[in-house]
Amino acid sequence: MYSYAIEIAAAPGAVFDELSHVERHPTWANPKADMTMEQTDGDGPGPGARYRSSGIFVNKAVTADIAVTTYEPTRRFAIRSDQHQEGKGDVWYLNSYTLEPIAGGTRLVKSTDSNGSRLVTLIARPAIKKDAMTSLTNLKRMLEARA
Repeated sequence: MYSYAIEIAAAPGAVFDELSHVERHPTWANPKADMTMEQTDGDGPGPGARYRSSGIFVNKAVTADIAVTTYEPTRRFAIRSDQHQEGKGDVWYLNSYTLEPIAGGTRLVKSTDSNGSRLVTLIARPAIKKDAMTSLTNLKRMLEARA
């Protein structure tokens, strides 16, 4: 499991609102991912929400079926992505977000776990970290611009 942290000058409620609207993730995702997202089940954000995404990761087309697994407003949010890539077996990823109020905003920690090959994950860790931090930095900029 890998974790990445960032401090955002926005209230935990504003950060949680953006995270929980999974259909909006492409607006702050790494632009190289060329991500699209659609909600396939549920009435807006919440524990019953499901989504389907498509995009590019490490120059390969991927799709994912996404389900909200943790929904605790202003504190915790998690999604499980079952990724599909042509010619490869499916791999799941669990992206968990923990929000902590701090002076002037929120400390956001994103933790990622997967059932993928540990060796491949270790080799790809720099790309995974860069992608995660690019997305979190985009989220930070967007939320701070609104504040």
